[in-house]
Parts: sequence; C-alpha cells; structure tokens
Amino acid sequence: MRGWLKNWVVRHPLFAAALVACTCIVAANGHWAWGVVAGAVLAAAGLSAAGRKCALAWLFCGWLAVGVYTWRDVSRDSAETALLVAPDGWVQARMMKDARGSDRFWVAPAELQTPGNAGVKVLWEGRGEMPVAGAVVTARGSFGPLPEPRNPGEFDRATWLRQQGVAAVFQMGWQEGKTVTGWWATFGAKVRHGFRNAVTAGLDEDSEEAGVIRAVVIGEIPADADALISAFRDSGTLHVFSVSGLHVAMVGAIGWLVLSWVGVSRRWAVVALLPLVFGYAWITGFSAPAVRSAWMASVFLGAFVFRRRPDLLNALGAVLLAAMLWDGRLLFQPGVQLSYGVVAVIAVGTSWATKCFAWMAVPEIYLPTKLQTRWQEFWLKQRRWLAQSLSVSLVAGLGSAPLTAFHFGLVTPVSMISSLVLVPLVFVLLSAALLGAALLPVAAPLSHAVNRLNGGVAKLCVLAAEGFSAIPGGNIRVRREKRPMLLVYDLECGEGAACFSGGAEGAVLIDCGGQRGFKYSVLPSLRKLGIEPDAVVLSHPDGGHLGGGSFVWEALPIRQALMPVKLSRSPSFRAWTVDGPKAGIHLRPAAATESLAFPDGARWEILYAPDPLAVNALADERVAAYRLHWRGWKLLFTSDAGMGTELKLLDSGKDISADVIIAGRHRTDLSLSDGFLDAVNPTAIIASNSPFPIEEKRDPETMDYWKSRGILVIDQASSGGVTLRVDESGNLQIEGFLSDSPVILTRH
Repeated sequence: MRGWLKNWVVRHPLFAAALVACTCIVAANGHWAWGVVAGAVLAAAGLSAAGRKCALAWLFCGWLAVGVYTWRDVSRDSAETALLVAPDGWVQARMMKDARGSDRFWVAPAELQTPGNAGVKVLWEGRGEMPVAGAVVTARGSFGPLPEPRNPGEFDRATWLRQQGVAAVFQMGWQEGKTVTGWWATFGAKVRHGFRNAVTAGLDEDSEEAGVIRAVVIGEIPADADALISAFRDSGTLHVFSVSGLHVAMVGAIGWLVLSWVGVSRRWAVVALLPLVFGYAWITGFSAPAVRSAWMASVFLGAFVFRRRPDLLNALGAVLLAAMLWDGRLLFQPGVQLSYGVVAVIAVGTSWATKCFAWMAVPEIYLPTKLQTRWQEFWLKQRRWLAQSLSVSLVAGLGSAPLTAFHFGLVTPVSMISSLVLVPLVFVLLSAALLGAALLPVAAPLSHAVNRLNGGVAKLCVLAAEGFSAIPGGNIRVRREKRPMLLVYDLECGEGAACFSGGAEGAVLIDCGGQRGFKYSVLPSLRKLGIEPDAVVLSHPDGGHLGGGSFVWEALPIRQALMPVKLSRSPSFRAWTVDGPKAGIHLRPAAATESLAFPDGARWEILYAPDPLAVNALADERVAAYRLHWRGWKLLFTSDAGMGTELKLLDSGKDISADVIIAGRHRTDLSLSDGFLDAVNPTAIIASNSPFPIEEKRDPETMDYWKSRGILVIDQASSGGVTLRVDESGNLQIEGFLSDSPVILTRH
C-alpha cells in the first residue's frame, strides 16, 4: 500500500498537494486551529508514505491555504461589520460584471474604491443607467446586510455571496449617481454586445431558438424560461444550457480541428488555442466555470509546448491548488465542487468504466484489420466512440450524483444517455454560432442563413431535453418533505403565499407571491422540499399574490385553480383567466363553490366570495375568505382583507370561528377588528409584517393589543416563514423559520 501511494504521488504531485490544501480548508472552516492540525497530520502521513520533500510540500501548501482562507474570511467579516454601521453617503465602486436588471432596478457585484474600504466587494443595487463591467459608479446610498433566507428551503443567498467575498449590499438612493465608463470597459461591452447579436442575427430576438443559442453560447439565461431550464435540469444536461467548462473545451476542440485542417503543427496549435479559450471565457463574461476550464486547458495543453506527457489529474491539481491558495472559500461553492469533482472522477474512473463497455469496441475476431471494408471500419470507429462516450457518461454520472443529491436533491440516471445526444448537438450548435458570428461582418446574408439553420439545432436540443426529462425514473427527487404541513411564506413588500402539503398525497399552493417572490423564494423552497403542488387557490386579484401568471404553471404541474373573482384589470390575473385554460388549467369560481377536498383528509371551505364583477374596486376589497379544516383544527385565511370584508362576513351570519388566523395587511383599511376577533375567537394569529412599503408594516401597538386579549401573535418580521404541523397527539405545532423553538397549541 505504501509503495502504491508513493508511486501515485510521484505521478500526480500537484493533485495530491491540492487534496491536502482542500482537506486543510475544510478543517479550518470550523476553526483555523483545526486546519493547522490537519496540515500537520497530513504532512506526517506524507513523510511516512513519500518522504521528507513530500511532507514539507504538503505542510507548506496546507498551512498556506489555511492562512489565506482565514485571512480572507476575517477581512470580509471585518469589512461587513464596518460597512453596516457606516452612515449614508457618497460611495464609489468599480463594477466587476455587467449589471443585470433594468433601468428601474439593477444589480451587479462591485469593488469599492472609496478610501478606507478600497477593495471590498459588495453587491450594488442601483437604478438608472445600467453600467458594464469595468465602469466606475459614484452614488449616494447606504449599506445593508446580505439577504439571509427567511423561509424553509429558500436559497441561502447570503452564504453564497459570502463565499464569493461579498461583505454587504449597497442600496443606492433615489438621487441620480454618476457613471464613468473607460475606453477598455466600453470596448469590452461593445465586443460582448456585438458577439451576442452576431450569434442570433437573422432570428427573432424573442424566439425560443434565439434564447437557447444565447444561453448555450454566452450563458445568457432567459428571464422567463423556467420550463425550459426544468427540461435540461431534469434530463441531467443543465450544464449544456449555460457556459461551462464543457463549452470552453468545445471551443478548444473546434479551434484544434480548424488549425489541424490548415496544417498547423500540434505545438504551435496549442500556442494559438490558449488565447482562443481565454478569449471565449472573456467574451462570455468570465463566468467562473469558463475561467476554471480555461486555466485547466492551458495547463493540460501546455504540456505539448514543453514536450511533456499531459496528465489530466495534474492539470486539475495545478488549477485546484492555485484556486485554494488564492481563495479557499471557493471550495464551498456547489459549482466548484461539481466542476473539479466530476473532472477528477473522470480522470480516475474512466479506465475502469471502459472495461464495462469494452465488448462494444472489439473488432471482428477472425477478420484482419487490413481486410475490413470501409463500412466495417466506419462501424468499428462508431462502436469505439460510443463505448468511450458511455464510459465517460457513466463515470461523470456516478461522480456527480452524490453532489447533485446533496445540493439540489436530484439524481438523474437518464443523464448517462441524454448526454450522448445533447453534447454532440451542443457541439454543432456552438460551431454554427461561431461560424455565423465570423461570417456576419463579411457575408451577412450567409450568416443569417447559418443562424437560421442553427435555430433548428437549438429546437432539436429542446426537444431532446424535454424527451429525456419525461422518461419515467429518469430523474429522482431524493429530498422530499413527507410529513403533512402548512407552510406560510414570509415574502417582501407584503406579498403573500402559502402551501398545504399532504406529504405523499399531493399539495395545494395558496396564493403564489409576486412574480419575483415566486421565482426567487417560493419556487426554490418547493423544489428544495420536494413538493409539487398541482392546484392553486387565489385569494384576490393582487399582483403580489398571483406569481406572475404563467410563471407558476410553467414551473409546476398545475391542473386546477380556485378563482376569487371573474374579472380584473390586473395583467397577472388576466393571464390566469385567459392563458390558464389554454394551458390545460381548470378554473373553478369561488362564488359557485362551497368546499373542496384537500390532501391528508383536509377540507377547504369558502366562507366568503367577493362580487365577481366589481372590476373597478381595489384588489384588497375583493378578497375571498377561506377556512381550512385539518385534523380537528380550523385555520382562517383572511389574506389582505380589510374591515369592509370582515363586516360582510359578520353580516352573513356564518360560523367563522377558527383556532388560527393567517392574516395579510390591507394597505388602506383597518383589519382584524374587535367584532371580527370576537366572532373568530382565535388562539393564535400569524401576521405578515413587511418593513417596506410602509403600508405593509404592522403597528406594534396593534399587535400588543392582540396579545392583551390573550392571543398568541406570530410576527413574521421576526419569525420568517411559519410551518404548521399536527403531531401524533393531535397538537398543532407552529414553528417560525427564524424562531428558536416551536409553539404548541393543545387540542381543546
């Protein structure tokens, strides 16, 4: 064993050192002292296995990685503390990437240039002119904390930003700032924008084909393409739908083929390829996977220049070690783990996997190679290509499965087959896009023709992804919330959404939040929890509760929806009433419905439905009141209803009693009046409480008054999302995502 380990380290010294650095960083994530101990232990192991030089090298790499990691982490924390107490004022920063968004609101990572904070990374939230990478923006504003998750399963954006060294969020004020764009930033933006237009010239700008080409070639993901993304994700081929290491490798392969065709020697071809791969990484925005792959390609191909035998593990180790010594926080990013992990598994396991498919590449036993016909030679080459491709796909699938299961709760066995189809198609698409871009300045009609043909290739990619994603058992959700529950989301700006899940019996979405809230909070949460609602209940035609309309049913398998009214001026509501039925969604009016069967034996009761034709009334005046009967408990949903709706409920003479009220906030009217609370007689109130806009903020005195009546008040400003479950004893457990412990209501 010792001899084998020594030989392995001698063959792959850089990869071994990189593993040592990674191990020390993982240990230092708990405390820097553990990283130091890990480095010493590994150095002792290296001394025993491979000698003194190896031990010293490992100790140096491990301790240096721990030192840099600790220094960067402490510096970032110190910068965060300082910025959060800094007063409002003028701030100057250089944009690190092109801003994304619109003139009304955009975001971009930025590096501060203000004295005292120079070099600190922040997330810049601005408005007005959208700056490009390299532009210097000066504006007045304030620093805020990183956006922590407030709901179960929600994407932890704050941790993701910390891993990239971001210290705070700069929120630009309403006063117009100043943007200075230097010649290099202007040139870069012009080249990137020109390349973006060139790869789709001749196609409709808003067509699906153009969107797919831009996503594959430059990594520009369409804002409303969740259904499209889902097809690639569920088929295990999402890596082909955005710029990644695969695309950089393909660009290198295309360049290699062209240079070989014109007779350039291998050594000089490598010299030409390195600027090509780095140029492609730059023109696509220097995405992290592209940069990692470009460096790995430079190390791997550099062996040809110096007439050395290339080694994939050593190339991987060189780039990984450099990354860990530069910033060890990168190790905790899922993309980094997948990129390096899959390449390492391919390098180690392909030879083993090749044995599984060796039978496919065996030539005719009794037929000498010289006597084979052209067809037999061609057929043998295809079998060998298929065997090699299946080997790589098998190893990559097995290597990525644990990471995708851990980070995304998804395993895609179908990826072993789907990659064999999608990767060649993407190679053709990328080649055609580059050809079309090259032809545009000299032969625009021919460029348009090439791009239109490429649109057909893009369509084939989509059809293939959709086909593979629909194969039964092709994708498996390994993280699924199996216990019945009601989850009340805490969203920004007074948006409202909740989900009732029966575990294995299905789920219903109760309001959807706004378009942004659904996309960035509700949907990621549902996916992380493994919940797929097939029905929607809408409380009123307010944009903050409708999820943007089509966004909801494109992302979820919605089959039916309970509608509070018939008509509304809201575009999102009209999308539900007009486009919903076209998408196969059955709409049921609340006014004509008394109750509905819900999962887990629950019953959804419609207590009040507003006038279905009062189109000119405010949305908050057209709120339907619902009550959920669940395992002996009654939960009343009042949403954003005001006193006007409460009086109509009281005048109806119905029993409206409930154990818990789940209440939103009417922007212009009082709510939860004394008479209404007397009739409901709740034990607890779950109250939304958003600090912005001011109309959505609860009056602390009002909540104190509710408490004085003996009502338990769960303020979502401090609790975040709230999960309700009924335990085995029949008690109702109410747990806030940000709370220390659940509240338990005992059965009466």
